[in-house]
Amino acid sequence: MKTGTYGWKSVFAFTFRQTAKSKAFKVSSVIIIALVFAIALLAGVLPALIGSRSTSDDGDITGDGEGLVGTVYFADTTGITSGKDYEGFLSELGVKINDCGKDADIQSLTEKVKGENKSLLIVIRENKIGYDIYASRPGDESVSSGTANGFGETFKSVFDSVRLSRAGLTDEQIAAVNKTVSVYQSVAGEPTENDFGFVVKMVLPMLSSLVLFMLIFIYGQMVAQSIAQEKTSKVMELLLTSVRPLAIIIGKILAMGSLALIQFMMIIASGVLGIVVSTPLSSSIIGSSEETGAVTSQLMNEVGNALGGFSPVVIVLIIVVFIVGFIFFALIAGLIGATVSRMEDLNAAMQPMSIIGVLGFYLAYFPSTMGGEANTMALVSYYLPISSPFSIPSALLTGAIDIPQALLAVLVLCVFVVLMALLVARVYEQIILHTGNRLKLGDILGLVKSK
Repeated sequence: MKTGTYGWKSVFAFTFRQTAKSKAFKVSSVIIIALVFAIALLAGVLPALIGSRSTSDDGDITGDGEGLVGTVYFADTTGITSGKDYEGFLSELGVKINDCGKDADIQSLTEKVKGENKSLLIVIRENKIGYDIYASRPGDESVSSGTANGFGETFKSVFDSVRLSRAGLTDEQIAAVNKTVSVYQSVAGEPTENDFGFVVKMVLPMLSSLVLFMLIFIYGQMVAQSIAQEKTSKVMELLLTSVRPLAIIIGKILAMGSLALIQFMMIIASGVLGIVVSTPLSSSIIGSSEETGAVTSQLMNEVGNALGGFSPVVIVLIIVVFIVGFIFFALIAGLIGATVSRMEDLNAAMQPMSIIGVLGFYLAYFPSTMGGEANTMALVSYYLPISSPFSIPSALLTGAIDIPQALLAVLVLCVFVVLMALLVARVYEQIILHTGNRLKLGDILGLVKSK
């Protein structure tokens, strides 16, 4: 006895072969891969431009006339330097330094600086791969972020000089000298930030959401187009003599999904290639291999921070979200393709789906760039089926969502996919045989109630 899905394997094989050979597939692959390569290349070059900009007036600590900073509270938790090492250049600027010692209460100092005028808190800490220099500024904006960065960079130079002067010739000490030093600044008590971190946090969610959006909608539309073409050319009538109606949409969705995954791997490879190519370009922009190394190290630190939740579990979840999200939109697209009897009606029929998809994409991307006030919007985007395929992967990559929350969001998405599949299974056989005017949503719901 033939089941409702009988013949899907034949449809899968036929659709896979025909689509892979088509001009549309080849052109779309070239365009998407080139776009991702360009974005990755730009992301690799931007830090070099930012690094060269750091020597401009934005980081000036001298000012014109009145001093930009009155007091610097200093705490080197590594014990490598003390306040005396920095008194030379600070005295020339008329800045008083208050050495709070290796074991200073950083939290109390942070609150103190937050409420003061024209003061800074400089804290030096050791991390797993090097050292961090944090410059916390007052909440009244009496010290700009550029000035805080300028002081941080100057303290970094002195810190490096002291480390070099105290280093011996042993391998261990040489490794300590070569450790990277990162500079951060923020309003006292607020999360630390720097230009590299800002670029990474902006580019990573946008890139992941954009790639998934393009793949899901390009291949979703190809599902609709394939079904509509076969229906309008009478090929569908021949197919229905050997396979069940539901098997047609299942076979086509799985074939397109497989091609999308293959293209996804090609996109990842192009992104990696873009980053590799950007390294010599960054070197030519900065003009110094030493500075390039520092910029690259700081960029890698920020990428590492942004990808803090990256693990095998995260990789699996991202793949699952992509597959389930694709199936959700592909089911809608297949249903739309089956409602039209003329190819010229397909674009009009696909417009509502395109609008919903764009809305889902913006709902997923913009909360990641808007800060704390967008937390509610971001939370909603994790559980709406139109936005979760785009928001969950980027949230996992940046650590904005934990594994249990991601699992719950994926479960909700799966529930919506099952509901959509039940709807398709209920009405698809009648829709695919329909001829005449294009069926609208009300007509489809009417078929559901009549079954």
